[in-house]
Amino acid sequence: MMRFTRLAGSRGASWLWPPGGAAVAILLALLLTACGGQADSGSSTASAAAVASAPSGVSSSAAAPATPTAAVTTASLSRVFPAATGPLDLRVTRTGQWDGARVRSVTYRSDGAVVTGVLSVPAGEGPFPAVLYAPGVNCRAEMFADDVAALQRDGLAALVIDPPDGRDPHVAPVSLEPKVVVAAHVRYVTDLRRGLDVLESLPKIDPDRIGYVGYSWGGFVGGYLAGLRTQVEAFVLTYAGADWVGIDPTQVAGFVDPAAAVSAGRRGAYLFLGGVDDPLFSRASVTRYANAARGRMRLDWFPGGHGDLWAMPEGAAVEAHRAWLRDNL
Repeated sequence: MMRFTRLAGSRGASWLWPPGGAAVAILLALLLTACGGQADSGSSTASAAAVASAPSGVSSSAAAPATPTAAVTTASLSRVFPAATGPLDLRVTRTGQWDGARVRSVTYRSDGAVVTGVLSVPAGEGPFPAVLYAPGVNCRAEMFADDVAALQRDGLAALVIDPPDGRDPHVAPVSLEPKVVVAAHVRYVTDLRRGLDVLESLPKIDPDRIGYVGYSWGGFVGGYLAGLRTQVEAFVLTYAGADWVGIDPTQVAGFVDPAAAVSAGRRGAYLFLGGVDDPLFSRASVTRYANAARGRMRLDWFPGGHGDLWAMPEGAAVEAHRAWLRDNL
């Protein structure tokens, strides 16, 4: 059996991976099993007793004080993650239903790429609050089908995009080359910022009530949206820590981790959901990420590994994130 060694350091826990492509293969294997897929999952639910037995964060309204370096960090992030320009060219490619809710498959342009996703807008005049969903590595928009349908019934719109590792131009978020990893993060953040532009362009959407839900990779890059001071008011960052799996992209000059980014962001509402036995993002890494948030913050721990509860429809993690969005948008 191949063994990994975890080292404790100032930035939480990091990993010494086996050399060569074996490290990437193992990481991808772990990530491939982590997408859940609520639309196709069974009827299992998380028990209240199991959740209650797990160490849990405490709600807090105390915000971390702004630091003199916040403006510098935001300026640095703006250089690393430049905003895309040009027409969005938003197109509806087909219509369908997710759990009885009407949704539309859409595409839009993002700095040389065509992003695919699913848009959900409640019936009525609006304007409605809206949520941008960001899946993880090797995941697809359909993993949030039940959530999007539930939010639509509650009067919230949603846009879920497919991550850039499954379409052209292809990116590799897990690699032995830090520059390759950074390029993947830049691509995803660019696509997500354009997704926010899409939501703001819709007349039935309230631009002052925008939320963000990031799972795994989507949770990791969500900190950059906060640090860039985007229009997002409420964040839900799930099964994600401040230290990227495998190779550390902060080895590239000018690139900061999401904890540093979120600490430079404006005040907002931040919900962090973590697994106590997550093999990809350690508890130290998740905690460091959460403690950097400015504004209202809550950190909840759930039993199991990477995304275990997220794959269960109507589970505790799913309900927690929906309630957070309803209460903060």
